[in-house]
Amino acid sequence: MYAKGYNRLFWGMIFISFNINLGFINILPGFLGYIFIYSGLSILSSQHKVFEKGKIPAVILILLTLKEIWQDSNNNVLTGQIYNPGLFTLIIGSVVIIIRIYLIYILCKGVYELCKERELNKLKDSIISSWKFYFVISLLYLAYVPFSINIYSEFRIIFVIIVGIIQTIASISVLLVLKKCKEVLV
Repeated sequence: MYAKGYNRLFWGMIFISFNINLGFINILPGFLGYIFIYSGLSILSSQHKVFEKGKIPAVILILLTLKEIWQDSNNNVLTGQIYNPGLFTLIIGSVVIIIRIYLIYILCKGVYELCKERELNKLKDSIISSWKFYFVISLLYLAYVPFSINIYSEFRIIFVIIVGIIQTIASISVLLVLKKCKEVLV
């Protein structure tokens, strides 16, 4: 039963970690990832009470990321065409980042607590490392957002690519721990 919950968390993290577009359409929209995460949290909330706390942030993120299914054709990092987002877009983006950090914290905290109860020190250390890496990179990106309006587009492109790659690696780190949980914590 719990393996299904961890599997849904894993697939949810895949959807929120990777942004693959076919023309205007995002084939891995974030809101579907948050639906998977919500579903996984619903299953795992009976395993540990910490997982129950992640349901509300997951629902909020589902609503805030619904717009991601359709991508702006003027926003293409690879061709150097990055639009200048408005203040409202930056605020919503920052709110999404903050809530996502909290949601990932809850996922990691739940795994940490289960590992602590079962004395799985190696997995516990792994989740701590993954969380710290994810948190630091997310804070770096969050700190960049308010300054992005005033930065030259060439630097913005380089920064977004570099931090995007590192953010993906940090997400994969958390994702791999969740995959391991499916085998160990069921």
